[in-house]
Amino acid sequence: MPHKYLIKIFTQELQTEFKVECLKPLNDIADVHQQIIDFMGKNAIKWEPNPLRFTNTASGGEFYITYEEVTNGPEQNGIVRKEDTTRVHME
Repeated sequence: MPHKYLIKIFTQELQTEFKVECLKPLNDIADVHQQIIDFMGKNAIKWEPNPLRFTNTASGGEFYITYEEVTNGPEQNGIVRKEDTTRVHME
């Protein structure tokens, strides 16, 4: 059964979102990057202005990516992953 994901990319001035389908779950950030690269190869990404401009991420990056698995229902209510409480928080 294919897995569907909603991927969002935010830069300082632009943002985009798109859906991808893959056969295995995206459990590793490298898997997410590969899906983004594959989707970018289709030249189908439509960028929009990002009204929520930010200066940098906590680690100094100039962009950030979010992804969530979606079901057949509304995408906003289709989150299946929970926050990993073992993650190290930056102060």
